[in-house]
Amino acid sequence: MPTAEENELNTAVARVLESTHPKKLIVAGPGAGKTYLFKKLLEQAPGSPQQRLVLTFINNLKADLDRNLGELASTYTLHGYCQLLLHRTKSLRGDLSENFVCYPGLISLIKSDWEFLKASHAPKFAELMRALGCSAEQEAFYFARSAYYDAVDFDDSVYRVVRALSDQPELIPAFELALVDEFQDFNRMEAEVINLLGQRSPLVVAGDDDQALYGQLRGASWDYIRAHHAGGEFEIFELPFCMRCPEVVVAAINDVIARARASRKLDGRIDKPFRYFPPVKAEDSRLNPHIDLVRTSVQSTLANYFGRYVEQVIRAIPEADFEKAAEKFEPCVLVIGSRPYLPQVRGHLVEAGLLPPEAADNRNEREEALVMLNADQSSNLGWRIILKHGVAAVARKCVVEAAERGVPLAEVIPEDLRTATLEAATALAARKAAEPDSEGDATNPVPRVLLTTYEGSKGMSAQYVVLVGLHDGELPRNANNVTDIEICKFLVGLTRTKKKCTIIASRRFGNIQRSISAFVNWIQPGRFNVIEVNADYWRARP
Repeated sequence: MPTAEENELNTAVARVLESTHPKKLIVAGPGAGKTYLFKKLLEQAPGSPQQRLVLTFINNLKADLDRNLGELASTYTLHGYCQLLLHRTKSLRGDLSENFVCYPGLISLIKSDWEFLKASHAPKFAELMRALGCSAEQEAFYFARSAYYDAVDFDDSVYRVVRALSDQPELIPAFELALVDEFQDFNRMEAEVINLLGQRSPLVVAGDDDQALYGQLRGASWDYIRAHHAGGEFEIFELPFCMRCPEVVVAAINDVIARARASRKLDGRIDKPFRYFPPVKAEDSRLNPHIDLVRTSVQSTLANYFGRYVEQVIRAIPEADFEKAAEKFEPCVLVIGSRPYLPQVRGHLVEAGLLPPEAADNRNEREEALVMLNADQSSNLGWRIILKHGVAAVARKCVVEAAERGVPLAEVIPEDLRTATLEAATALAARKAAEPDSEGDATNPVPRVLLTTYEGSKGMSAQYVVLVGLHDGELPRNANNVTDIEICKFLVGLTRTKKKCTIIASRRFGNIQRSISAFVNWIQPGRFNVIEVNADYWRARP
């Protein structure tokens, strides 16, 4: 017989499925069962999978949605979907060719071009696009240079679609159902794409303003989901339970939210339930009744107590848990933090043989340019990247001369640079052709242990989560003036947990005294198992 919680959840899901409202807003925290609800909505939607659309903007979530919903709908990140539209429709892409490329870093190149050609400080194109604030001059310059390089970046691919569909609403695609996840992390430009889609398609938008992190990074805002919640245009639904986290973590999250609201923080927050779900999490909750709060006496590169403790956590995990995580395409252990702690933990885990040596940044822009020029010696983008990595005065001279004459960059490249570059392009192509093909390697792309920032952890979960370096002065920066974004970062970190959460803080970092984060004191003390880690602690271990 179903439990009371199962009946309540089934009622909440049925209410969504039975609604005929063309615009639905699902307010749901992490682990609330959104993917299950999305699957049910897609199964009952008319049409073929190609007539149903699922959008998010986080690649981690896109991969997960594709695995779970790919047979029922077309799944995309927002910028990937916008690039698809541009490739398909000439009137949307303007002067770009059908075969334009996506080149991360194009915005930076075009900013330099502005400074070369207009002899003035370049606009902040990315910020302006995200806020739909480009002037006519700025937009025209950007689009012209983008067409010259026959390339887009992530933000401008979305911006182009917004501008074109706003001017030509008859080109707005129509779907039997469009689902949008993590809406709290969308900026104004991205939210407008969703508004445009909603003009011709039934729309389901899901999100949780407690999980908003990207306002300081990419202009995202919880204002858009809050506006939909309050505006009356959407029918509002809630998924009340967390089926990811054990009981103690759910309780800790509610402690933090209650303290934040009592401190007049999270003003405008959408009030929503976030409750423990015994039918799924009872056993994990029984086995892990507390959050481990680890206080180390010191932390440094030489006295790397953080790294040693994380190693101890990892070695105590049963192999069956690692296998279970791999089956779900997840890391088993997620270590979340920031500098300087993450590099120190990583260094120790590498030495302990629990992590491979950190790979160097695989992106080599100059090599990318050489590949472009080997395929097409007249590639404006290829030559512009080569100039970027050369002498600034030469780059300025070439860009200005090509613009004044209205010719490809290849025509103004100095002969010695042209010869050396094309020889390097040929040599690189020969070297790559001689390298063994590694595409057939059957390796698991998901690491067993993953170290990341709070922002990088979005879209992830793990059976074991370790938050390292939770100190006042870092998170939060100022315990007397905690910001809403900092509260959300802490909530995001906690809510990655499927089984066990560990918080590690030091009393001293090198010669600097550290105080534990105020956020820890927002959680009821009885939820913690406090562990003091000092020299005696390590001496007591074999």
